[in-house]
Amino acid sequence: MYFVYLLAAILPAVVLVLYAYKQDQFPEPPKIVFKTFLFGCGTILAINLITPVLDDYSKEYLSGETYNFFNNFIRAAFVEEFFKACVIIFYCTRKTAFDEPMDGVIYGIAASLGFAAYENIEYVLYYYEVPSFDVALIRAFTAIPMHALCGIVMGFLISQSIFEKKHNYLNLFLALFIPVGIHGLYNFSFLSSVISYKVAYFLLLIFAIRAYHIFKNLKLRQKKSIIFNKRYYNISITSFINISANTLIIYLILNYLMHLIY
Repeated sequence: MYFVYLLAAILPAVVLVLYAYKQDQFPEPPKIVFKTFLFGCGTILAINLITPVLDDYSKEYLSGETYNFFNNFIRAAFVEEFFKACVIIFYCTRKTAFDEPMDGVIYGIAASLGFAAYENIEYVLYYYEVPSFDVALIRAFTAIPMHALCGIVMGFLISQSIFEKKHNYLNLFLALFIPVGIHGLYNFSFLSSVISYKVAYFLLLIFAIRAYHIFKNLKLRQKKSIIFNKRYYNISITSFINISANTLIIYLILNYLMHLIY
């Protein structure tokens, strides 16, 4: 029976990765996609080293909406999306198979849903005293699609930063900044009185529609053989650290503004 709960936790993420993979007209090497999924799972090791420190800080110094904002946008969203981006940038984009814009989306989905699969195991098996199919069902239609959405946006913008001639650094910055915002908004809406979950879900729906159009347009490019495989920008460790620091600073400023207001 334990195996059935485990399967219920993992299956939604695996199904979405396989669906995305089948949509690719020029499929990526299965081995690299599989490793990306596993590395996404593995990000939990680094995340678990950092989050206890952030938990101690927020419990000691923050309260109310400031506490909620910090925990949801920085402790959860920023840290998790940062390590997903590390997988895509420092593993996937270094492969010769990463040679056109759709690749970023496929690897983005794989990395994000790798993490989501592990996270789902924790929620389904351990959130309550006993494993819960209800949790598995709810998260299959909420958290799992949210992580996939973040992966699509992140992967697409990383591809844009590499294969487009202009706005390389801006696209790289947005590749982290926007997914952190989507993820944080999703989490924040469940715990905060500042924003209704209905408003949050409406905004997430807009992002989801945009992500659908991104995916559709990339597929259309592939069918017409309109792909851009010339690299105009190689993402360095320094560039990634800079955009990560800028993203973190902006969300910390927003957290401080939340403190002033609430």
